[in-house]
Amino acid sequence: MRGIQILGAGECGLPLALRLRHSGIPVTLVTDRDAAAVLSGSVTSTQVKFVPTLDLESRAGLGIWRSIAPRILGIRFSLVIDRNLVSGWAGRFSEPAQSVDQRTVFARWLADFAAAGGNLEIAELSVPQLDQQTAAYDLTVVTRASRELAAYFPVDPSWSVPAEPMRRLAVLYLDGVEPDPDGLGTYTALPGHGEIISYPGLTGPPGQERRCEILLFEGLPGSGLDVFAHTVPAERLPRAAQLLQRYLPAALADRYRNAELTDGGATLVGAVPPTMREPIGTLPSGTLVLGGGDVVCRMDPGGAQGANSAAHCAALYSAAILGNPTGPFDRAWMTSAAQPWLTGIAHAAARWTMAVLDPPPAVRELMLAAQENTALADAFAETFVRPANMVKFAAAAPTGYPDPDGYVETTLH
Repeated sequence: MRGIQILGAGECGLPLALRLRHSGIPVTLVTDRDAAAVLSGSVTSTQVKFVPTLDLESRAGLGIWRSIAPRILGIRFSLVIDRNLVSGWAGRFSEPAQSVDQRTVFARWLADFAAAGGNLEIAELSVPQLDQQTAAYDLTVVTRASRELAAYFPVDPSWSVPAEPMRRLAVLYLDGVEPDPDGLGTYTALPGHGEIISYPGLTGPPGQERRCEILLFEGLPGSGLDVFAHTVPAERLPRAAQLLQRYLPAALADRYRNAELTDGGATLVGAVPPTMREPIGTLPSGTLVLGGGDVVCRMDPGGAQGANSAAHCAALYSAAILGNPTGPFDRAWMTSAAQPWLTGIAHAAARWTMAVLDPPPAVRELMLAAQENTALADAFAETFVRPANMVKFAAAAPTGYPDPDGYVETTLH
């Protein structure tokens, strides 16, 4: 075998590269930054990994932080209007979730990849350069792409997704935040403005990790939370503090009274246009490349699905490659390799994310009803863990409530 080329060293590309190297497959990993640059840079996203993903990583020897990362036991949901709590409940996950700063994770995994004999290429390839370079490999997998490269993966015509980002985002990694008393992540819905989401995590260089709090503002475009777009990093914590005082009940806002940024790169602002593409790209020469992770299915982080979907993509693509080590890696094989991830993980995660950010009436009613029904609250929380199981959320609904699973299935796809 000449080897596998992987573009992108993120939640999909790195685990895929490590899984293949651990099985003796030659791998070249192409990324724009080495471990030192990742650690010294800005945070890359938010991430919550649920137990199916944590188990996947542990079985592959990638679950390095499982014993030390804070445990997120569930979701504390609050519906707040004019700083007053209108509705609230706590739903428990079946097993704890965790969050580790991707700078920490990627830096360690990059070092592990080099130690495993992988070939790391630091480059930003143009499409012509990539097209020429693919000839040296049996298969190229694209897990991160420029806008130019992404355009070679056709938009999936069977999906209808918003043309613009559903939220304007700001992320802050914080020290000094008072932990939730029950070990829960908080999800505060602010009608007309968006959401404020917060949960414990782990940050710091590998071997020097420490607890932190990850705070995510999900602002509706043009709303009161959409105030970070033109800020510089030094302005973001004071602005976040103002928003917390302006929109949250005093008891919740007070948790952040001593908050400080974890480091100079602890903030990120932006927006994520939802994307659903076909998993096979055709380069100008006619060469086929396999897309995975965010290249194919890109979602707003408010649904907490991106890192989980990417991890499952890596595991399933690795299994498909190892099950067909001599090829051919043609269109039929690529279609077969991508299908389990798309139908079993990615599509359900995308539907759930869109349903959470723009709840149809069925979901909205059940979110309110969960205040009086612990089983329903737990079922809602568990749907973040396994979004394909929306039917269980519906089954937990009291008699007379609409079926969110059927509504979302028919409306969003």
